[in-house]
Amino acid sequence: MHPDLAPRHANCLLFDWDGTLVDSQYANYRAMASVLSPEGVDLEQEWFDARTGLSSAEMIRTLADERALALSRPVDALVADRDRMFLENAHTVRPHPEVLSVVEAMHGRVPMAVASGGARHVIEATLRHQPFREHFDALVTRDDVERGKPAPDIFLRAAELLGAHPSRCTVYEDSDEGIKAAHAAGMTVIDVRPYTGPRSRSGA
Repeated sequence: MHPDLAPRHANCLLFDWDGTLVDSQYANYRAMASVLSPEGVDLEQEWFDARTGLSSAEMIRTLADERALALSRPVDALVADRDRMFLENAHTVRPHPEVLSVVEAMHGRVPMAVASGGARHVIEATLRHQPFREHFDALVTRDDVERGKPAPDIFLRAAELLGAHPSRCTVYEDSDEGIKAAHAAGMTVIDVRPYTGPRSRSGA
């Protein structure tokens, strides 16, 4: 485990999913770009990468607002197709080694949860392919709370499930929205981006 990623005095550890625990960035981008292409959108990966803390629905709504798009289908239908396309490649998603080392080192020592703005069924399906699939005590997703990141709801719900006070939780994150959410929850946050390396462009 990299020393800078080691938790300090934490009663529980909360891990974001996409981009933190797993390198799913390119698979997520490819699925979203494929869904939006029939809507006349040429989705730039730079735009997508800058908003990875948002849920798929929030991302599509943000894009529609910014570009004054008249979508041909409801956002929920677009998200469902995006999820289906992503799940076709879920078996290709791999963990980030540096974050995996934290999970393996802390497993059995403190309670841990996945706390993600993603959809529960997508995370559960991808989790089945991961070496750490049995290491977590709880999973909280955007489906379980009223507000997604940057609101603190996901992290607060995870702390509640683990029986830990928010001030004693450490969050691992890779997005500005997630870091804001962790701070709003009153939690310590570790930004993993300096340690996860360049995002994969090969679909891994």
